Amino acid sequence: MTGDKQDLEKIAAGIADDAALDWRLLAKLDPDAAEAGDGLRELSQLAQVFRGLQLKSERAAPDPVQFRFAGLDVLQQLGRGAEGEVWRAYDPMLDQEVALKLRHVDSDTLSHHFLAEGRRLAKLRHPNIVSVYGAAAQDGRVGLWTELVRGRSLAEVLQAEGEFSAADAVQIGIELCRGLAAVHRVGLTHGDVKAENVLRDVSGRVVLADFGAAREFERCGAFDTVSGTRQYLAPEVLAGDPASPASDQFAVGVLLYRLLTARYPYASDDLAGLRLQQVAEARRPLREWRPDLPRALARAVERALAPDPARRHAGVLVLLAALEASLRPWRMQPLHWAGLAALVVLSLAALFWRAMPAPLFKFESGFFRDTEGQRERLADGTPIAVGDRLRLEVATAQPTWIYVFNDDGSADPAVLFPLPGIAPANPLRPGKRWQLPGHDGVSALSWQVDREAASDTFVVVASAEPLTSVEDSIVQWRRAVSPDAALVARGVGRLAPVATSTATGSAGLAALLQRIGCDGATPTLRCERFEFPHTRR
Repeated sequence: MTGDKQDLEKIAAGIADDAALDWRLLAKLDPDAAEAGDGLRELSQLAQVFRGLQLKSERAAPDPVQFRFAGLDVLQQLGRGAEGEVWRAYDPMLDQEVALKLRHVDSDTLSHHFLAEGRRLAKLRHPNIVSVYGAAAQDGRVGLWTELVRGRSLAEVLQAEGEFSAADAVQIGIELCRGLAAVHRVGLTHGDVKAENVLRDVSGRVVLADFGAAREFERCGAFDTVSGTRQYLAPEVLAGDPASPASDQFAVGVLLYRLLTARYPYASDDLAGLRLQQVAEARRPLREWRPDLPRALARAVERALAPDPARRHAGVLVLLAALEASLRPWRMQPLHWAGLAALVVLSLAALFWRAMPAPLFKFESGFFRDTEGQRERLADGTPIAVGDRLRLEVATAQPTWIYVFNDDGSADPAVLFPLPGIAPANPLRPGKRWQLPGHDGVSALSWQVDREAASDTFVVVASAEPLTSVEDSIVQWRRAVSPDAALVARGVGRLAPVATSTATGSAGLAALLQRIGCDGATPTLRCERFEFPHTRR
């Protein structure tokens, strides 16, 4: 352990000299030295506290005062963003320098709640949360002042040194989750977790700062507005829902992805494109950028990035546990042997299960017409008219691949589902009643009848496994128009009309249905046909 001992001695010397420490040295320690590394980290943080207590109250060369705010002497601007400005200030009451975050507000309600949240944060003390000393409103602005952290933001470290090691990113994620858990316990969310707002002080401590976007997640008021940095905001927040602990967790996932790859998981610059990418999970897996990363670490980060909050970790402390376990060397423990025995039992049970008859393929479907906020179920043969908006409701008892076509008699029928960029995608999960064509990340969609015809015929194919021949065919067939090209506001797909009243059906579609077995009874396939005659309005 000679190399490890030298690294520990180098860190200890840095603590004694009050130098900026490279905590990446700890990443090289073997598991037996981890306890010593944690002890050095705590020692460094304690040393910083004592140095702060020993600072002289008299400043040798006072900086000129730019202006005063709530009794503070504001000295120097440290940064400016969309939400406000950050200044270095001197607090004569505390006899020390502080960081002051100022925001303009145009609402007494916003000002009142900002101050209430400031008072709540001031009561919160945690080593990974910047200490809040006070909050005030003055001259149309609200301010929150905190400890002035000596160090760099993770954004500055990333720009200067490049991608973080797996061990370093995990340690940052663990400390960040500890701090956020404390914030969530008092009923608040941070709302703007990002690399610029996470600081690493000279002792190596990770500190979450800038609580200007903090919100009470237990309260939902009309004054709540979407705030934060777009690339870090969860899909539900971009859709207008209030921030929550789950949305803070999503931001941690974005931050860790960025630290490990120097890239954002979703790169779109416009809001609509970003939301579509998030809903479709159109990002490159972590291990494609960094094959050296442990699979468990990649899984932990990517689960935090799930578009559905219910699919994320149950809380930031669960994410913390997953991060801790991701770098832990795997050893066969008694519990693992018990798990292996259980696996053997399950394998034997699976052999008996295969010998039993296969369960029935359960699938339900029905068309509905949306009219002025009301839903009307359409039986086969119900008349429809131009302008009608139709949706298909399906429910399954197993993962199911769904294909929906509008048969207008041409060689290439219109593909109504699945559609690129529209959620959900195949396969549909059981336990939910799905409304197709789905959601574009902005609003729910429907198919609209846009031209007159004798009737419209819909074919619905449901399968317990993907149908390769269908997938190959629909690549060449025309699809329902995308939301940007639709004729109806808010984006609605449209139906292609039947060519003539004497059309007998699409030959290409008929051949495909025959090829996949729709003519016969199969245990894992359902083919349904709906015909709706047109009526003039």
